[in-house]
Amino acid sequence: MKRLSHFSKGFGIARIAAMQSTLCLFFLLLQSARSENVIISGTTLRVYSGTSLISSENLVIRSGATLNNTGILILKKGLANENAGMNSLGSGPVELTGTVIQSIAGQNVFANLLVNNPAGIAIGGNTTVNGTLTLTSGKVVLGTNNLLLGPLAVISGTPTALAMIIVTSSGELRKEFPAGFAGSFTYPVGDDTGVSEYSPVTLSFTEGIFAAGNYTGVSLKNEIYPTPDITGNYLNRFWKITRFGIDGLACNATFQYLPADVIGTEGKLSCTKVDDMPWITYGPTDAALHLLSANGIVTFGSFTGVKSTTTPLNQELANIIIPNGMATCYDATQVLTVAGGGTTFIVENNGIVTLIAGAKISMLAGTKVTSSGYLLGRITTDGNYCETLLNPLVASTLNEQALGVQTVAKNQFVKIYPNPTTDVAIVELVDGVSSGVADVIVYSMHGGKLYQKQMNGESRFQFSLLGKPTGIYIIRIQSGNRCEIAKIVKY
Repeated sequence: MKRLSHFSKGFGIARIAAMQSTLCLFFLLLQSARSENVIISGTTLRVYSGTSLISSENLVIRSGATLNNTGILILKKGLANENAGMNSLGSGPVELTGTVIQSIAGQNVFANLLVNNPAGIAIGGNTTVNGTLTLTSGKVVLGTNNLLLGPLAVISGTPTALAMIIVTSSGELRKEFPAGFAGSFTYPVGDDTGVSEYSPVTLSFTEGIFAAGNYTGVSLKNEIYPTPDITGNYLNRFWKITRFGIDGLACNATFQYLPADVIGTEGKLSCTKVDDMPWITYGPTDAALHLLSANGIVTFGSFTGVKSTTTPLNQELANIIIPNGMATCYDATQVLTVAGGGTTFIVENNGIVTLIAGAKISMLAGTKVTSSGYLLGRITTDGNYCETLLNPLVASTLNEQALGVQTVAKNQFVKIYPNPTTDVAIVELVDGVSSGVADVIVYSMHGGKLYQKQMNGESRFQFSLLGKPTGIYIIRIQSGNRCEIAKIVKY
């Protein structure tokens, strides 16, 4: 067994057999600059169930050779698989437990793969994991290669900035899903651009037809999305999501970012698909959790957080809820589309939204404004948009009813005159309301309160707009369970 002793310089062996036809062979090739454990062409190296094989040197699988691991393969250094096609390493787990960066080259298919190397792993070829990928310690850098998780594959461990998948080049972390899949999967991705930052993506599929060989891939960059249309308030980070073999897509997504990614005001950001026009804008960011959300995705692309001071050409607003107390503005130099196509846009009580477009505002089915919400719209003729907000117009508001482009609430128990006015305006209560109590609030064009008056048995309230900008102002009158939204024009 002299050759076995020599072979053990590179391998620590519980039980190992290499077969060529009916012969058992043990071998080691020593090169001048370094030591390698080499499986030669035409040879199968078997690691049997219940045994472990430890490779302390680089393990090389020559073209035409096979590694059949049904036990445990522990790699302390690199793996180079020279077979041209995707090549299975067997049904047993492979553990990467080195202390220096380990390179995994070639087209390898792992059953289960454990990463426990603080120095990290460099993937040098397209790689597949069909069982469990355990992230214990160390970053897995994909570079230009893809890491595919099979339809039954899962992630184990606790991914962090020190144990994650780096997807900042053209390589993607891809997940294949079984037919009929409905559920969530978290991609444990991030970047090491200057400093390691963990910024995972979670996709929750509600509908989809998943063909054999499908996948959804994720990559990202720790930089502003490359378009001059993004200025002012944005994330210095964007994620790219691709798909193959998936039809009838309906998906929700969350994107975790870092406080250091924020340029401008974080509270102004919304999750936006920005890779083509029109931009599709989803919900406002959760600034407390530093989390973007996009519900009702039907097409993938590049997503980031943005509220640009440069107005986009066209913009669609999809599945957005404006909560109580939030005031925000959306704009487009040409067409601004609200809801439609099965999506929603909801303004809740005391939410205030301003819409500004250069040519057209389309409010489609799915647009709703609650009884105390405010939706204001303006077709600009002076080039002023959200960042230079002037003179918004009331588009429409209804008591929790679907909103149409031409629909305007009719005054029921109040008169506003003179209208338009240059100065004095009078609110007059009619239809018996004057005998009770009514609260009157006059809002500025920015949604701020100008005047507030409780009318107790009074029929009129007078206020002045002298010195205020020209435009249309909002008046809200609440009496018992009756609420009226009116407008007055200052010229």
